[in-house]
Amino acid sequence: MAYGNSVLEISLLYTYASNALVNTKPMNSIVAVFWNALLTAIVVTLLAGLFVAAMPPVYRATAIIKGDTDDMLKIQSGELLQNVIRTTKADLGQLEGWLEQLVSAKSDPVNLLKEKLIVSAGDDPEWINVSVEAQSADTASTLANDLARRYLELSARVQLSPEEKARLFTAMEESSSRLLDFLQQNPALMNPASERARLDRLVVQTESRQQAITDLLEQLAQQQLSTVEGDVGALTEPGVVRASHRLDSLMLERAELAARYGSQHLKMSGHEARVQEASTLLRAQIDAYTVRLSLRIEDYEKQLVQVNGILEKVSRDIDRLVDNQLTLKGLELKKESAVKKYEGMTEEMKVELVADAVPPRNTFGFNQLMLLGLVFLMSFMLMVSIMVVRSMRGK
Repeated sequence: MAYGNSVLEISLLYTYASNALVNTKPMNSIVAVFWNALLTAIVVTLLAGLFVAAMPPVYRATAIIKGDTDDMLKIQSGELLQNVIRTTKADLGQLEGWLEQLVSAKSDPVNLLKEKLIVSAGDDPEWINVSVEAQSADTASTLANDLARRYLELSARVQLSPEEKARLFTAMEESSSRLLDFLQQNPALMNPASERARLDRLVVQTESRQQAITDLLEQLAQQQLSTVEGDVGALTEPGVVRASHRLDSLMLERAELAARYGSQHLKMSGHEARVQEASTLLRAQIDAYTVRLSLRIEDYEKQLVQVNGILEKVSRDIDRLVDNQLTLKGLELKKESAVKKYEGMTEEMKVELVADAVPPRNTFGFNQLMLLGLVFLMSFMLMVSIMVVRSMRGK
């Protein structure tokens, strides 16, 4: 809406100024031609400026790699572009420009990338620049890097003789065999996460059992100490508790009889015999309980030793699992290296890519300003020519 209002206002201003200039009789015809042409050129330039300003910015990212003229052609080949498009994570829709969206349907991704790809010689003859333009800075940077990396991966392959291929094939087979044998000897490595979880659960269960046995030993030690000190009230053995309660009851009855009949009464003599018998029974119960306590303490100490042994074994199993995982990783790396060598891959590809995509730049700016200047000059000259021709025909 704002764009349409601006155009209308400029058109009205141009019409008013043109009519005013034409209807002014004293004005020189050359001046009238100049002002009419100038106003027309300004209007056309403003319209072109609004059109250019509505276009989205375009970003360019560049990756620098080693290469020559042949490499420049290979980078622009459809096979490489198809390979990159199949694996890249860039938003290919960001390659399309504003004008392309207006005048045509979405292009084929390979052709679209080829149109936005600029491969040029670098400052040094041994280096080339791989540039990609897109509406998104991230898309431009990702595609430039993907093109450079994929090309270096493919160009890093070397031609091997049949003898070298045979030797490298043997090395690859041996590395695969060692890896397979190690996995067969350590089946837990097929699912190390599950094995580690099992060992961790076993550690938790064993530690819980260890704590329970330790608590029982502390309780039994307290009971044993009470038997030595004669603290009958602290003992929890049922037989000892019953014998202790019977003795307490008899002692209470003796006190009542003594208060009622005196210490020399016949009933007191019979009661004393029962008290003595209860005391002897209590002592026997305590002695038996002491023996049982010793046996139970000995048994729990043995269980504690076994639990500690289990914990040590689980700890060794965890350490062994970690060591085996490291060994497995080493074998896998050796196999991967052997496979790469057999396929002709070299390690240089890791250092050939000397730079990531440079910070993208917006290509909108000086070129567009030059274009607007050219539009202004051409429209001005065209209007001057038209008005001069009309003036000559009028005469």
